[in-house]
Amino acid sequence: CSGDPTNQAFNNQRLSAHTDMPYYTQTPSVYFFHCLANELEGGESFWSDTFSAVQHIRETEPEMFELLTSVQIPFRQYQKEWHMAGSYPTVEFMGDDIYRVRDCCFVIDIVQFVKDYSPEVRARWWEAYRYLRQLMEDPDRSVQVKLQGGDLVVIDNWRVQHGRNAFSVSEDDKGGRRAMEVSYIEWSHVQNRLLKMEWD
Repeated sequence: CSGDPTNQAFNNQRLSAHTDMPYYTQTPSVYFFHCLANELEGGESFWSDTFSAVQHIRETEPEMFELLTSVQIPFRQYQKEWHMAGSYPTVEFMGDDIYRVRDCCFVIDIVQFVKDYSPEVRARWWEAYRYLRQLMEDPDRSVQVKLQGGDLVVIDNWRVQHGRNAFSVSEDDKGGRRAMEVSYIEWSHVQNRLLKMEWD
């Protein structure tokens, strides 16, 4: 794990549950997380079900639900070789069904948010957003596991948020490794494989 001031994932601090790449027009859908080695103290991975939390707000807090589905949140990520930005609601629907949740608090463009919305709207949105995060941290909506070398986790990046606990890097850890690889595919490719299996 090497330090990188432009990406919170590349250090040993706790990484809050989040959606990967929310600034994309279409966020990556199927997420493959491959643990090559996890020999350091800490670093447990955790996953949270956003749809369950959103549905609870939909049923109990209609005003908060309206804010989460209508206010366009600006996201921005820039590094040496790329600069990505886009504004989208936290919760997106297809018909009456929850379709996708975009939430990555450490790439919200606060300056743009201030430009786009009044203090009143921002305050109300932050209240709804904090409540959503509180619900997602409920143990009934999350699971935590320390992955071992060779483990592979596949999640729906539109529904399941992922994060990790902090891990230690000390003199005693010399020779230890924590190495992860990730990749993404579109749901269309998954559907293609399933349909092909039916035809075969």
